[in-house]
Amino acid sequence: MTTVHQLLNTALTPVLANTWAVELPPKPTYPAAVYDVDSQTEERWDVSGGYMQHDVNLVVLARTIEELDVLLPMDGGGSLRSALEAMPSFQFEDDSGDADYEPDPAVYARYLTVRLRTPRF
Repeated sequence: MTTVHQLLNTALTPVLANTWAVELPPKPTYPAAVYDVDSQTEERWDVSGGYMQHDVNLVVLARTIEELDVLLPMDGGGSLRSALEAMPSFQFEDDSGDADYEPDPAVYARYLTVRLRTPRF
């Protein structure tokens, strides 16, 4: 069975090859994206608990706002958002906005939180 991380890598790396799970590598090249996943069983949807819901937190980092506006614009759209929305497991977008990236104040960042739903078995 394919894991949620494999599904995300398949969707996101064709858009931005420099995409990482959980944390960026030391001294990353920009633009870059990093995501983490919080998962829980959906027990109310199905008596057998046959589905998982995954809250995906994607952070996109770039040296310029213009790069961010292509990858993840504030007003919707963008290539990374479109890649997530095209996933069969996509449910909805929960939140998005500007983010701080404290390790490097010369880097701009945006976040996007979406919900995915995958079969458990």
